[in-house]
Amino acid sequence: MSRLWIMVLVLLWIPVMAIAQLPGNVQCPVNCSCFFSQWFVRCSNASLSSLPPGIPNATVELDLQHNQFSTLSAGFFPELAEISIIYLGSSGIHQVEPGAFQGVKNLYHLHLDNNLLEQVPEGVFENLTNLIFLHLEHNQIAHLLPGGFSSLKQLSVLDLSNNLLLELSDQALHGLPRLRRLYLSANHITNVSSKALPGTLRALSLDGNQLASVPAAIRTSPMLSTLQLSGNPIRKLTSLSFGRRLRSLRQLFLDSLALEQVTNLAFTRLRWLELLSLRNNSLESLLPLSSLKSLSTLYLTGNKWRCDCKLIWLRTWQKKVLRKERSPVECSSPGALQGQLLVDIELQKLTCPPFGTDSTTLSPAENTNTPMAIAPPRDIPLPGAATTATAMTSAALITTRRLPSSTTRSPTSLHRVPERWDPCLADHISSVSIRTKGDTSLVVSWSFSGDHDQFEVRYTASRDEQVLRVVGGLAEVTLHDLRRGTEYRVCVIPQNENLLECQAPAARQCTAERTAGLPSDTQPVHAPLGHSHSAVGFGVTVALLALAALALAVTYRLRTRPIQFQRYYDEDGSPLHRRSSNQAKMTTDPVDESMEDEDWHSYVTAAGRCPEEKVDCTVSAPPRFTLTSTPTYVTL
Repeated sequence: MSRLWIMVLVLLWIPVMAIAQLPGNVQCPVNCSCFFSQWFVRCSNASLSSLPPGIPNATVELDLQHNQFSTLSAGFFPELAEISIIYLGSSGIHQVEPGAFQGVKNLYHLHLDNNLLEQVPEGVFENLTNLIFLHLEHNQIAHLLPGGFSSLKQLSVLDLSNNLLLELSDQALHGLPRLRRLYLSANHITNVSSKALPGTLRALSLDGNQLASVPAAIRTSPMLSTLQLSGNPIRKLTSLSFGRRLRSLRQLFLDSLALEQVTNLAFTRLRWLELLSLRNNSLESLLPLSSLKSLSTLYLTGNKWRCDCKLIWLRTWQKKVLRKERSPVECSSPGALQGQLLVDIELQKLTCPPFGTDSTTLSPAENTNTPMAIAPPRDIPLPGAATTATAMTSAALITTRRLPSSTTRSPTSLHRVPERWDPCLADHISSVSIRTKGDTSLVVSWSFSGDHDQFEVRYTASRDEQVLRVVGGLAEVTLHDLRRGTEYRVCVIPQNENLLECQAPAARQCTAERTAGLPSDTQPVHAPLGHSHSAVGFGVTVALLALAALALAVTYRLRTRPIQFQRYYDEDGSPLHRRSSNQAKMTTDPVDESMEDEDWHSYVTAAGRCPEEKVDCTVSAPPRFTLTSTPTYVTL
C-alpha cells in the first residue's frame, strides 16, 4: 500500500516541478486555453483562419478543431520540437500543401478527419518519419496517389473510412512497413489489387463497400487477426474465399452481405477462428463447422433458417454454450416450427424430406400403410473380444455387441417408403478406409462432420454381423479377433439417443477389406501318414536322450564341485546393480503409433499407470458389459 502512495505522490510532484521551472513570462495564445503550464494548448471553436502566434515551444498537444483554416500552406506550423499530437478535425480544410508540417518533425498523432480533402499529394507527410497514427476519415478522397504515404516508415494505424475511394491499387499503400491497422469502411471500393495490402496487417476493415467477393489480397495476409467485410454484396462463400495463409485470423465479421450460400469448405482453413458473425443475411441452412476447433462465439440472428435435420449439429452445439453467450436462432420454416428457437425444439422434429424423393409426391396411404422393417436386437455381448482404438481425442469408451449369425434382414425393408430424414446420417460420414494389421486385425478410420461423439461400427462377414459402439469422438478403431483371409464389410454410423435405428447405411459410409493370411478352413498340405509319424517318433527319441545326458552331466558337476562361500557386492556403489528384484513392472498393451494429430500420446493400461501405489486402478465398465484392462490415453 505504501508503494502505491509513493507512486501517486511522484505523479503529482512532476507537474508541480514543471510549473516551477518554466519562465514566468510565458503567455498562452489569444483565444486559446492552456493547461499544465502550456503543455496542452486548446484553440478549438475559435473561428481561426490561421495559426495563432505565441504557441509555447514546450507544447505537447495542440487542439485546433472546429476552425476555418481552408488551406494548410507550406510552413503553416512553426518549429515545435516537443509537440506530438495535433487535432485539425472539422476545420474546413480542402488542401494541404507540401511542407505544411515541416516544423513538427516529432509528431506521433495527426488528426485531419471531417474535412474536405480530395487527395493526398505526394510529399505532404515527407518529414513525419515518426508518425504512428494518421486519421483521414470523413473526407472526400476518391483516389490515392502512388507514394503518398511512402515516407511514413513508423505508421501503424491509417484510417481512411467514410471517403469516396473506388479501388485500392498496388502502390497506394507502398512504403508502409509497420502498418498494423487499416480502416477502409464506408467507401465505394469495388476492387482491391492483389498486391495492395501490406503483409504486416493485423486488422482490416472493408465493411460498407461494393465488393462482390472476398478480395484475393486478403488471402495472402498471414498476420491478419481481425477481418471486417460486413455490408458488401457478397452472396456466396466457397473454398476459394479464404486462402491457406490466414493462419492468424481470430475474428471474422460477415454481417449484412445478402449471403445465400456457404459451402462446406468455406471456413476449412480458418482453424484458429474464435468469433464468426453471420448476422442479417439470407441463409436458410449452414453446414457443420467441425473444422473450426477454436470457435467460441457464433452470431446467426437475422437469417431465414429452415429448421430440419441439417441443423441438428447447430442445436447440439448451442446446447453446450452458456445461455448468456448463445446467439438465438429463430426458425422461419417449416410452418410448424416458425418463430421457435432452434435450441428449444425437440430433436425428433428436425426432419428432412426423403432422399431423392419429393415428399409431395407420396400419398398419405403410401406413407402410413407400407410395412416397415423391424430392427433386430443388438444387446448380445461379445465375450472375450479385444479392441484397440486410436484417435485424436484423449479418451474413449468402447463396447462391443454381436448379432446372432442366423439373423437376417426382413425382405420388406427393400420395399419400404424412405424415412422423412436419414437415420444413418450418411452426409456426416466420409473417407471410410481400412488397412490390415496382422492376420486377424483391421484398422478402420473415417472422417465426419458435425458434433458427434458416438459412432456404431458394423462389420460383417457372410451372415455374421458384429457391432462395435465407440464413445468419445474417436475417428479410428482397430478390430481384433477376425477370421483370417476373410472379407469384411465395415460401415460407420453416427449415433444419438434421439435418432432412429439405421437399417441400410449408404455406400459412402461403408467399405470392404480382406484380412491377411489364409482362411481358417484351408487345410495345409501334409506328408504321407507313415513317414510323418516315423519322423515325429525319431525326433522325440533323440530329444529325450539329449535331455537325459544333460541331466547326468549337471549332476556330476555339482557333486564334484567344492563348497565355496562368495560375497557379492558392488564396489562402485552403482544404483544400476542395486535395483530390487521385486520392482513393479509397467504392463503395456500393443499400440498403433500412427497418430494423425499433432499431439503425441502414449497408450497404456490402468495397471501400468499406478504399478506401485495402493490405488484402485480398476476401470469402471459400462452397465451390462465387462471390459478387462480397458486402455486409456495419457498425454506426454
